[in-house]
Amino acid sequence: MRKSRVKTVVNSYVIDDGWNLPREVIEEIEFSIERSHREMKELAIRLKKEHKGRWLTRKAADSYAARALIYRAAYEDEYIGKLRELGEELQKKYGITELEATNILRGRNVADYVNKYRRIKKLEITGGKTDQEICDEIAMKYLEAI
Repeated sequence: MRKSRVKTVVNSYVIDDGWNLPREVIEEIEFSIERSHREMKELAIRLKKEHKGRWLTRKAADSYAARALIYRAAYEDEYIGKLRELGEELQKKYGITELEATNILRGRNVADYVNKYRRIKKLEITGGKTDQEICDEIAMKYLEAI
C-alpha cells in the first residue's frame, strides 16, 4: 500500500515531484528550525521568570467564577464594584492580565488561560511557525530563485 506524499516532508526535505533539495538549502532549513526552537525556549524561560504570583489552576479559576456569580446575586447594585475588586484580587494573586481576569470571572476561555500558564510553568511554549512551515518557506524561496 502506497502512502500519499505531503508537499514537502521535513525529515527528508523532498518536494512533491521527488526532487531533493541541495545540501546548502537543507542546512539552511535545519538551522532555521533550530533557531525557531531556541527562540521559543528562550521566550518560555523569560515568561516564567517574569511571572508573579501563584500559577493559575482550573480549580482556582472556577472558584473565582463561582464567587462572581454569588456577587451578581447578592450585590445587585454594587455588582460591578465587587466584580472589579474580585478581578484585581485574581490579577495580583495569579499574575494574570486584566482581560484574562475579567474573562475568567465571566467563565469565558478559562481552559485556554489555565493551559497558557501551565505551558509557561512547564516551559512548553508553542507558537511561531511549525517545522513544516519553515521547511516549505525556504524550499519555495529556493525554487523561485532557480
